[in-house]
Amino acid sequence: MSAARLLSAVVDTNIFVSAVLSPRGTPARILAALQSSSFQLISSRDQQQELADVLAREALFGRYQVSRAERDDFIELFGLRARLVEPTKRLPVSVRDPKDSMLLAAALGGRADYLVSGDSDLLELAGDPRLGRLSVLTAAAFVAVLDEARRS
Repeated sequence: MSAARLLSAVVDTNIFVSAVLSPRGTPARILAALQSSSFQLISSRDQQQELADVLAREALFGRYQVSRAERDDFIELFGLRARLVEPTKRLPVSVRDPKDSMLLAAALGGRADYLVSGDSDLLELAGDPRLGRLSVLTAAAFVAVLDEARRS
């Protein structure tokens, strides 16, 4: 991989929601990496809509004292940093939870290097040769990849 090419990743919606809810932890480190353009975020219109829907849940974010302005800032960042792609129409593997297909389809359609998730339905696909060069990994493993890329 050339040093000039950024790593690319689809990041599961729940990781970004966790990052918005708490400024600490691994999801927040991924958000910070996105803010500093340390990787190319790959996404789809479907995920963008899912994020907007989840971030509109006042009861959830009110409980954690996350303001509408903070959520709007994240939506703006997502819009600026995400490269929206056309998801692949046919998946080479089946996913137990059909809602997870959206993320896998975007990763494959956008030729992402990584699909980052904490969801066991996606993580069980890690290493499947039918995914080609796409690596499915946890948020902690992705942070380690970003740290290693930054050092080299």
